[in-house]
Amino acid sequence: MGTPVFEGAALVAGTAAAVRAALLRPSLAKRIASLSGAILVGADRGEVDVAVHARVADWTSLDLSSAGSARTLILAEPLISRQASRAVLAAAAEARMKVALIDGDALRPMTIGDVIGRSLARVDWDRISAAIAGKRVLITGGGGSIGGELARRIAALGPARLTLLDNSEFNLFSIGRELPQASLALADIRDAEAIKRWFAREKPELVFHAGALKQVPLVEAHPCEGVRTNVGGCRIVADASIAVGADMVFVSTDKAVNPSGVMGASKRLGELYCQALDRESARKQGPRIITVRLGNVLGSAGSVSPLFERQLEIGAPLTVTDAQVTRYFITIPQAADFLLQAAAAGIGSRDSRGHAYVLDMGEPLAVVDLARKMIQLTGQRPEQDVDIVFVGLRPGEKLHEELVGADEWREPDPAPGVMAAASPPRGLAELNEIIERLTLLWRKGADAEIAAQLRTAVAPAREKAERELRVAS
Repeated sequence: MGTPVFEGAALVAGTAAAVRAALLRPSLAKRIASLSGAILVGADRGEVDVAVHARVADWTSLDLSSAGSARTLILAEPLISRQASRAVLAAAAEARMKVALIDGDALRPMTIGDVIGRSLARVDWDRISAAIAGKRVLITGGGGSIGGELARRIAALGPARLTLLDNSEFNLFSIGRELPQASLALADIRDAEAIKRWFAREKPELVFHAGALKQVPLVEAHPCEGVRTNVGGCRIVADASIAVGADMVFVSTDKAVNPSGVMGASKRLGELYCQALDRESARKQGPRIITVRLGNVLGSAGSVSPLFERQLEIGAPLTVTDAQVTRYFITIPQAADFLLQAAAAGIGSRDSRGHAYVLDMGEPLAVVDLARKMIQLTGQRPEQDVDIVFVGLRPGEKLHEELVGADEWREPDPAPGVMAAASPPRGLAELNEIIERLTLLWRKGADAEIAAQLRTAVAPAREKAERELRVAS
C-alpha cells in the first residue's frame, strides 16, 4: 500500500535550515496539492523561499492559528521528544490539520508510534548480531504480529536457518511470501509430538516462543483453552528446546504481574515453569530459558489501537473501558528491539538464572489519552469532533498494570533499558505436578475449577499462607 496523497494546502514547519532542505525534496511536490507557507521553529532567524506564517521558539509553543486553509502540517525534521510530538499533534488537531513526516525520500502520516511508546535508549546491535548470526533460529507464533516482526529483524541478521512455526495457515502463508528464505512449519504448540518432530528436524539453537492466546476477555471465558495453550504449550516448547539444547526466549506480558484474570495467570504460570527450568538447566550447564515481559504492544493481536482505528473509520465513538485505566504501551518494532536486546543479554549470561526481564517503560499512559491522540492523528478534536464513551472494565481486566510483582525484587539491569526481576524459586517437580492437575481439568472442560486452581498456583507465598490460615480456622 503506497503513501496516501495529502489533500488540500500544506504548511511546512521546522528550523529555517530544515525547511530549506525540505523544499528541495521531490516528495513534497509529489505528495501534496500545494504548499501555502512555512512556520519557522527555533532561534535560527534565516529566511526561506516560501511565505513565513509564524515564528515560534520551540515545538511546544507551536501556533497554527494562522494556518488558514492548510490541512496538513509537514514536519521538516524529526522531533526530539515524545513531549514535542504530543504538543505538535494537539496543536494540529485544534486547527483541524493532519501531521506528516518526511521519512527518507517519502512523506508519510504521523502514526501513534511516533507519539507514544518507549524506545530503547541504545540498541546493542553488535551484541544482538553476535547472538543471532550463524545460528538456527525458530519462532513460534512466527506468523503473528510480534513473531512476524521478530522474523523480519532476525532474517536481516544472518541466521544459518530461520524457521517460522504457526498454527494459522493464513498467517504462515503471508509471512512466507514476505520472507521466502524462511522455513515454514504448520504446527500447534499444544501438540507435543508435532513440536518434538519439528524441533528434531529443524535443530534450532535459539527459540523465540511468541505463540499464545492473548485476548483477555476471550481467555477469561475459555480458561481451559487458555491453560492448554499458555501453560501446556509453553511447557511443550520449553521442554523441546531443552531436549535439542536450544536457548529459549519466552515472550510474556505485564499482565502476568499480580494477575487478575486467567490470561495473566496462565502467562505467570508459564513464567514460573520457564524460570524453574532455567535453574534446573544451570545445574547441568545447559541452555538458557529466558522470560521476557512486554507491555501492551500497539497494533498486535489483542491491542486496543486497531479497535480505535476501526471506530474512527466508521465515524463511531471510541470506546474506553474506564477513565482511570492505564497501560504501558510500546510499538511492535520497539517490542522486537527489546526482545532481541533482552535475549542477547540473557543468553550471554550463564550466571543469573530464573529472572524475568522487563522493559523499563517509564510511566504508564491512560488509555483515554491514547484514544485522544488517535483522534488527533485524524485531524479531529477529542470530545468535540469525536466522542469517547466509557463502557466498563471487561472480565479479567484491572485498572493498572505493573512491571514487578508483589513477590519479586529488582536485580542489576542486564542491558540498557532492560530490568531484571527475581522471585522466590519454585521447584520444577511442584510446577509439573500443578500443570498435570490442570491438564486433567482442561481435558474434562472444567472451566470454573481450572480458573480457581490456576489463581491458587500463581498466588505469592504470602497470599497462599493467608488462604491456608483461613481454611484451617
